[in-house]
Amino acid sequence: MNPDSLRVASGTLAQLSGDVDSAPFLGAAEVAAQLVGSSVGSALGESNTASTRAKQVVKARYDQFASLLSLSADTYSDSDAEAAARIAGVPDINSATSGG
Repeated sequence: MNPDSLRVASGTLAQLSGDVDSAPFLGAAEVAAQLVGSSVGSALGESNTASTRAKQVVKARYDQFASLLSLSADTYSDSDAEAAARIAGVPDINSATSGG
């Protein structure tokens, strides 16, 4: 690991974050409208909101890691121990403290 490889990884994660914005919209509302009164229709009606929220969480996580890797590249000093500690400090995406 070196500052250049950290910057490359940061750039890749930043690009992935941008890709989340261009991910297709789920579009389940149209199908849900055809299944009024059905539990499947009800679940589909709520899935657009859940999908959008999940994309926001994933995008935020990509951004967070991209920033951490960039900071790690900028502050790199002969060891990746500090970078590893910063990355290890990020909570699990499914934990209550992750914002997801």
